[in-house]
Amino acid sequence: MIRKSTNDILIQTKVSPLVRVSRILGGILILIAIAYLSYSAGVKSGHAKFDSDRELITELNGKVGELKVELSDAGENLIIAQRHKQIQEEAYKQINAAYAGAEQKNRYLGSRLDFYRSIISPQDGQSGPAIQALEAKQQGEDLSFDVTLVQAIKHKHQIRGSLRVDLFDGDTKVGQWPANNVRSINFQYFQQLTGVIEGAQLSNSTRMFVQLSLQDGEVVERWFDLPKPA
Repeated sequence: MIRKSTNDILIQTKVSPLVRVSRILGGILILIAIAYLSYSAGVKSGHAKFDSDRELITELNGKVGELKVELSDAGENLIIAQRHKQIQEEAYKQINAAYAGAEQKNRYLGSRLDFYRSIISPQDGQSGPAIQALEAKQQGEDLSFDVTLVQAIKHKHQIRGSLRVDLFDGDTKVGQWPANNVRSINFQYFQQLTGVIEGAQLSNSTRMFVQLSLQDGEVVERWFDLPKPA
């Protein structure tokens, strides 16, 4: 193999140590300057970012304060609304109770009005003493009842006499009130009596017979059917 000859000659200028040191120091100074400028720019940028963040934090704190005030107002409004609701509910309950009481009172007054109207002007138009009503109910093994006696249209004289109530099962007498005697009565307008027949067993054919014997010898009688046992 044949080598190609080279005719170029490189000639380097000899640099003194002082120049080398100067160049190195110059490079270091440049690096220091660049580092300082970078640091200064970073510090300046950090200060600007800090100021911006501080303004944002201040603004957010203001917003938080406003929200706290709004939340407090909303809580107070909620408490007021709940109180108003409770007041309205209580008022509604009182109105319902008052209405129910008024309805009950009206029904009672209406029944009493019908009762007094029946004394003054009975449907059958008959005057004098009458056995108006009997209401009975089973209480355990006993039968309790209420008898209402009235004197219709004419009320000038006292009604005196005795009352007896008999319990029949079909045509068979199974009980009596009072048990061993009769009950004295004395009224001018009306009289209500309550009695109990012990050991009364009701059936589908149970009836009650009420007999009012007056002092002048007149006798008023009436039969009442009883509710059928369940």
